[in-house]
Amino acid sequence: MIAYVRDNPRRLAIRRAHPDYFRVRFDISIGGQSYAAIGNRFLLSYPLKRQVQLSRRLTPEEIETKKDEFLVLASQGTVPVSPSISPAEQTVMRAVLDARLPLIFLTPWGFNSFSKPGHQFYDACADGRFLILAPWPHQNQRIPLTRAMCLDLNAMTKAICDGTPKV
Repeated sequence: MIAYVRDNPRRLAIRRAHPDYFRVRFDISIGGQSYAAIGNRFLLSYPLKRQVQLSRRLTPEEIETKKDEFLVLASQGTVPVSPSISPAEQTVMRAVLDARLPLIFLTPWGFNSFSKPGHQFYDACADGRFLILAPWPHQNQRIPLTRAMCLDLNAMTKAICDGTPKV
């Protein structure tokens, strides 16, 4: 708690320097789907975006290979896009985030007007290399993530990457 309080002035300075990255927008429309967004919305206009959708059945070696592939792609200007559902997807997205490269994250948990990026995403948003999209409205309680929701998130991710509408 002390570290949080001590870090408040730095976070306030960042929000004042980049207010648009920390303001929730509720009017983003992609392929017929409406999203709330926090972060750098201009990442959506990058010409190269790649879906990170990886099976839970991948071996640790295969996950490492995929992680390296996505790090190379991201360092060359491709923006990875994923809801980070499987452990392999989470590994890739964490590696891209740690490498300070741009990425787009779809979250199943909606935003309200007071939402802000979590502490692990704060600096990435401040640097303009992170965008969080929420396709569903905010709810006060967390609902369990279902298979249907995961399939929908993957379809939305595909639509964001290749411009096809969500079916």
